[in-house]
Amino acid sequence: MSVDSSSGSRPGPAVGDQSSAVAAEGSGPVADHGTAAKPPATPRSARRRRTWTSYIPPQHGAWAFLVVPLVVGFTTAAFSWVAMLFAAAWIVAYPVGYFGGRALATRIRRGSWTRLARREAGRAVPWALVLVVLGLPLVVLRPWLVAVAVVVAAIWGLSLLITLRDSERALANDVVLVLLSVVAVPTVWAISAAAPGVWPELPPVPVAVWWATAATGVFLFGTVLHVRSLLREAGNRRFHWLSVGYHVLALVGFALISPWWVVGFAPALGRAVALRPGLRPAVIGGIESVISLCFVIAAVLAG
Repeated sequence: MSVDSSSGSRPGPAVGDQSSAVAAEGSGPVADHGTAAKPPATPRSARRRRTWTSYIPPQHGAWAFLVVPLVVGFTTAAFSWVAMLFAAAWIVAYPVGYFGGRALATRIRRGSWTRLARREAGRAVPWALVLVVLGLPLVVLRPWLVAVAVVVAAIWGLSLLITLRDSERALANDVVLVLLSVVAVPTVWAISAAAPGVWPELPPVPVAVWWATAATGVFLFGTVLHVRSLLREAGNRRFHWLSVGYHVLALVGFALISPWWVVGFAPALGRAVALRPGLRPAVIGGIESVISLCFVIAAVLAG
């Protein structure tokens, strides 16, 4: 899966600026005048906490790019425990790609396995072990998922190439992230609909599945443009109106397909028009969570 995008020095395939929108949640302690202050953490407990959290990718917005397509995928198919197992593996794969990508990019850029490269590779290892535990039953139950893994790895490799040649903050890398994310929608449907076997014996793919996949990609890319207009392109009026125009087209286009999509794209357009740079990332992230929920509801209704 894609990796980091929070600091200028970070190597690795990008999640893009949309992930910054939900960083910094809960920044700063809030004093409660009615309660006593908690004693400061001891150096040992603080070190333990830092060690644990250092294994969690700090790009909080990226998790939405994982979860939303999965949820939309489940709206297109009957419930399946195999699909649930795939969902868990899909989420665990993100930290593997995040830290693995940082390690590999650092190794390529600096020409050796530096301390930073080894540290990032080490953080990928526990997640990779969990992924193996989750992935082996999937390969047994749905062997054709190996082909899906190859596709995902190829897209991840493209993200790494863009990072090395251009920048992990490049808009092209955000496009790759969206492309990678939407793979989950038809995959969840296929897992639920396919008969067990080396290659899936699928019924005809319902048109609603393809529309749900397309809508998810359009929605997520709109999120990229919107959050980018608030953060990286803050003050760029042309980019702001580019985002607004994109959301207008998305709303009109999918409203013609099904009026239920308005439930997801109208709030997205509203926040694209109304919000301006200067908001705290935690506030932007909270709003994006609500907009994502609206989109998921729209997917349920349109399905």
